[in-house]
Amino acid sequence: MKNSTHMVPVELDTPVDAAQPRLATAVKRPTWAQTEGSPLPLGATWIEREQAFNFAVHSEHAESVTLLLYSATDLVNPLIAFRLDFLRNKSGRIWHCRMPISEISEARYYAYSVSGPTGPQLFSFDPQKVLLDPYAKCIFFPPGFDRELAAREGSNAGKAPLGVLAAHRATFEWEGDRLQHHEFDAIVYELHVRGFTRHPNSGIDQRRAGTYAGLVEKIPYLKELGITIVELMPVFQRDPQEADYWGYMPLNFFAPHAQYASSRDEDEQHLEFRNMVKALHQACIGVILDVVYNHTVEGDHRGPIYSYKGLDGPGYYMRSSDPVNPYANYSGTGNTLNFGQSHVRKMVLDSLRCWKHEMYIDGFRFDLASVFSRNADGSLNWGEAPLFSEIAADPELGQLRLIAEPWDTGAYQLGRGFPGQSWLQWNGRFRDDIRRFVRGDAAMVPDLMRRIYAAMISFQTVAGTPITPGVTHEKFP
Repeated sequence: MKNSTHMVPVELDTPVDAAQPRLATAVKRPTWAQTEGSPLPLGATWIEREQAFNFAVHSEHAESVTLLLYSATDLVNPLIAFRLDFLRNKSGRIWHCRMPISEISEARYYAYSVSGPTGPQLFSFDPQKVLLDPYAKCIFFPPGFDRELAAREGSNAGKAPLGVLAAHRATFEWEGDRLQHHEFDAIVYELHVRGFTRHPNSGIDQRRAGTYAGLVEKIPYLKELGITIVELMPVFQRDPQEADYWGYMPLNFFAPHAQYASSRDEDEQHLEFRNMVKALHQACIGVILDVVYNHTVEGDHRGPIYSYKGLDGPGYYMRSSDPVNPYANYSGTGNTLNFGQSHVRKMVLDSLRCWKHEMYIDGFRFDLASVFSRNADGSLNWGEAPLFSEIAADPELGQLRLIAEPWDTGAYQLGRGFPGQSWLQWNGRFRDDIRRFVRGDAAMVPDLMRRIYAAMISFQTVAGTPITPGVTHEKFP
């Protein structure tokens, strides 16, 4: 391992020869960003004109941050460990640096090591932990990946997920692709990428069964059913050692789940995912993602430290007043992201824009969206919750189909009580009762009428409208 002290050299002007007067040649000096890195954009960004990577990560309470770069042949010992100088490589709460490819040509993966205060609620700083960048767009799990090590004290070097450095990601040809926005003819089919194409009765070639490519083969079947929109259950990258078939325990909000790609080559999932979206669009079928932004796979204080906890637990998660259970849990899974923090809201907005710009997604269905309206102390903002306003004000995101699950474990905001006034809403109780009625359950007529009238009353003064699903993953008949 070498400890890089990367510094861009500054050339001095050549002195003018007094005997032969001539004009001094101006020497192009490096910019501050080239020397110290830039705080934006967050993540690892390839800069083609400079042939360099810019690294930026948010951590308010960190006392030191070290960038770790790994070669493909040694996943334990960093090729470079560059400790960021808080005077040169820190702007506000963001740590950053820039590395020319000439200095890191053998590096293929990256991560961080972070030191900070310990003891108080939520602080989980451990410089021995190898931490994943929250903005990584492609994630590599080494052969020795071990979830249990991430949940225990001590090093998990060689066994932690790493971000992939993709300097020359191929440009995808989207020419002719158009946003699909079905309205009166909208028929939404919710499906699980693996489950929909994995079983032999799906008729998919077994080499592509359970994959994004396999879903493309099912397009004629979807067209036959009259489907105009598919809603994909969560496709964010998750922990492959977490018992999470449905996908509701995200590790990262920017990378597509690599285990749904037919090829295990790094970064191949991006190409396969794009091909799937393009094929669905060519068949006039829109694509909505079921997205989970309210919590992460890190769980509570007993869960693994992969990323957010190690970078800045109090900066990413809501706190509880209970010292025994320091993480607020409005998601029912152990933790809740703190949307009272502007950088957490920015992370969600950046993620949505990423899926819109790079994957051409037509809309989003937000799991437990009432969490977005919670203040830092957990109380509900019944007025204008910032995240809803920020999404609505975005010139691109505001035009997409936005569907909310208007509840969390402690709130049910269906109808006029939900802050996202222009959003569509998932009418869960209507869904449950209409299914029971269709199934033939006894004495359901009064409940059915109550749901019909309740929906009319709940939405009569709301700009948004209810979504009334028949069958979803949550309540199979």
